[in-house]
Amino acid sequence: MRRTAFVIVAALAALVAPDALAKFGITKTHVMLPRLRPPETRILAEDLALDVRSGSPEATGSHVALVRGRLEQAVRASELFQLTERAKDAGAVVHVTLDALSAEVRDEVAMESRRVKVGEKQVWNEKKKKYETEDVYANRNEPVSYRVANGSVSATVEIEDLEDRQTRDASASYSQRFRTESGVPGEASSEESLRRHLVTAAAENVVGIVAYAQDPVEALLAVDGELKAGNQLAEQGRFEQALAEWERKTYKGDKEAARLHNVGVAHEALAYAFPPHAAEQLQHLQQARDHYRAARELDPGEKYFKDPLERIEASLSYAARAASQVAERRRLQQERAARRAAPPPPARPAAAQSAAAKGSTAPKASPAEKAAALSGSASAQTPLRNGSFEAALKPWTLTGTGNVVSEPGRGRVLELKAGEAGVQVQQPIGVDVGASATLGLEYKVTGGESRIQLLLGYVDATGKPRTSTLEVTAGEGPGAWSPWSVDLAALRPRAARATEVTIVVAGGAVRLDNVALTPR
Repeated sequence: MRRTAFVIVAALAALVAPDALAKFGITKTHVMLPRLRPPETRILAEDLALDVRSGSPEATGSHVALVRGRLEQAVRASELFQLTERAKDAGAVVHVTLDALSAEVRDEVAMESRRVKVGEKQVWNEKKKKYETEDVYANRNEPVSYRVANGSVSATVEIEDLEDRQTRDASASYSQRFRTESGVPGEASSEESLRRHLVTAAAENVVGIVAYAQDPVEALLAVDGELKAGNQLAEQGRFEQALAEWERKTYKGDKEAARLHNVGVAHEALAYAFPPHAAEQLQHLQQARDHYRAARELDPGEKYFKDPLERIEASLSYAARAASQVAERRRLQQERAARRAAPPPPARPAAAQSAAAKGSTAPKASPAEKAAALSGSASAQTPLRNGSFEAALKPWTLTGTGNVVSEPGRGRVLELKAGEAGVQVQQPIGVDVGASATLGLEYKVTGGESRIQLLLGYVDATGKPRTSTLEVTAGEGPGAWSPWSVDLAALRPRAARATEVTIVVAGGAVRLDNVALTPR
């Protein structure tokens, strides 16, 4: 079967002569498509204030300004929040603290065995009938100069809003050793350069926690003579025109597979022109996936058709997470607006309030009842049950596609099909955690690659509401049932009472069983 040639499309294309570009394959260039990754945390406020400060003498004002400037730029570009100067006017405050900044750059010399010229000798050349001089080489220990650069910065991000308080680590480190003769990168040229490099890396980590972060991808274009006009447009970044050119005519066999692949690249490039939560990005990503799949079906032996499918699934997962975060913010904002607009409840007579206070005592739940109060589920159409999804307790609120199915050897379990849009189930609970409690579940990925997060809402000892995001799996393909659990004693601030559980699945399909909170 004829193989389709590939070339990496790129910004370096402008450096290549036009007649060389026309050959596609003689000169290999590359382009990075500007994909964005959604923030790692949920911030449900509309207005955001930034508080960036130094907690160490080594972290100077210029370092603080660097982090703040990069974070402000990312927040404004994401269009997720309005920035406000005063914390009291904001729905959420992002506190960033730079601590323990250290950098060491030094030169050292090491003796290494190298093959070097040690002399010459005369060798008879029978063909030329004369002696010729040849170099003589041997291994010798010689000094080699190195530049060694080590450093780290501790960076903490604390996000405080009306709903909870989240703490994340955004630290960065660096440890490299370079041969001086081969060149030394700029960040290792001095200790101040290394400190700035570390702070810049920490700033990017902070951005990834709060806003959309850069996560570029490399795309390949299939090369074929009749696709050349579209390829040239794509090399210039004109993907709308390239798409129109590639859609003018269809072919047969491998050439059609190459065309479908390139159409997929065009849709993927156009997708990243929109923010990750936008419906337009999702639409273009879905079209890209469909074209990549069609190309693979026509030419299953082409190795270059595999990577785009994996890449596009990751992008679809990002889009689903971003859309879920934005939808959750809007829902919460609507609920808050409705509460503000609702008339206050009628005041009860003082005598009635006194009698109610004296005569009512809430029944105390047993540990078994507390544990049972967690595992549960359901959509409005299909009640999803608790524990092994069989006990009739409070229903979950299902957002997305899910149902109760029968699993051999387990009974009824919850199946969630995340796909591109993502899915989540949420249930209010009321469980006193006490000194310690274990939160756990069992899961099985049945299709695609899934990321599973569990969001635990709780109140601390002061009665302040908080949320902790717990990573069950950061990305996993199909496999057997796996247990997962966490000791809630590790939460900071400590949990006093669990109030809500949300399970979020991005990508693929999973089954869940034995969701349980067990006080000890």
